[in-house]
Amino acid sequence: MPRISYCPRCATQLVVRHDGGRDRQACPDRDCGFVFFGDFSIGCAGVVLREDGGVTRALLIQRGQPPYAGSWQLPGGYAEHDELLTTAVEREVREEAAVEARFRDVVGFRHMIVGPSTNIYVVCRLDYVSGEPASDGDETAAAGFYSFDEMESMEGVQGISRWGIRHALESHPGSGLSVDDNGSDNRWQMFGLTDVDPRHWRG
Repeated sequence: MPRISYCPRCATQLVVRHDGGRDRQACPDRDCGFVFFGDFSIGCAGVVLREDGGVTRALLIQRGQPPYAGSWQLPGGYAEHDELLTTAVEREVREEAAVEARFRDVVGFRHMIVGPSTNIYVVCRLDYVSGEPASDGDETAAAGFYSFDEMESMEGVQGISRWGIRHALESHPGSGLSVDDNGSDNRWQMFGLTDVDPRHWRG
């Protein structure tokens, strides 16, 4: 586990304490109560679909920088510590592909442990609003809408991007995890299934 020396809340030097079945770094100030559970990050990617001549195409960007420079993937990146997931994925699509799109629902996610850290990568479905794909000249080398058949002949399309696009194509928009406006505000969001059959409820 990565280690830090001082409490990010009150700047007190951390100690090691047995908590939740394992030794963890924790703040000795009980009024603070900070416990360091490790290094976590949240990534997000946007599946933006658009109809073109009766063919459904998905937005892809080509990476312009290492790692994996030259590969094709869904536009996406990391959510900032002070940024909601829906805001983050809309921003990444705009920054990397010059396309405006609005969050619809969560198609799926990947949980991966990488060395001392762990990452959640959330694949979201977004509704296309406007804009023609263009690279940012830095992180992305190219951007465009491509059909699933066209992707078969493209080199370097990332597997998780194919997975996300396939799941988006095979499911109804809004059938994934959507934001519950009644349980969310500008600091946190609740996600849940909206297409629920009342016959499955149990008292």
